[in-house]
Amino acid sequence: MANIFERAVSVARSTTERVMGKEVTIFPVSNKDPNAAPRLSQTDAPYTTSAVFYENTLIENDAKAQPLTGGGGKLVNRALQRQASIRIVEGQSLMAGYYMRRESDGAIFIISQFDADGLGTVLAVVATVKALPEA
Repeated sequence: MANIFERAVSVARSTTERVMGKEVTIFPVSNKDPNAAPRLSQTDAPYTTSAVFYENTLIENDAKAQPLTGGGGKLVNRALQRQASIRIVEGQSLMAGYYMRRESDGAIFIISQFDADGLGTVLAVVATVKALPEA
């Protein structure tokens, strides 16, 4: 039964992404040396797609995975988790560590991790960054 509901949620998110998605540009990164700072890829060109941004406002759901601090078992100094449902572009790579720029306001994010839903989108955990790395 849970699989039916999970599938319904995925389809709803995919539909929301198509209707309300914002244009984003994905910047592939090349990391030949794991100890070096990330650099924009010279071989893979940036490409555009669309994404819908979410913030996890139900922090209590994450309490199981996070240590509780402060009085009364409350989470203290915990930022909301920002996620993006990103449309997959055929023939283009998408990996954790890639950068993404939201074109409507120029905000830049790094993709920390993601999970494909099998419907043409991925649900990615993203973090804001100040600037793109150099090429």
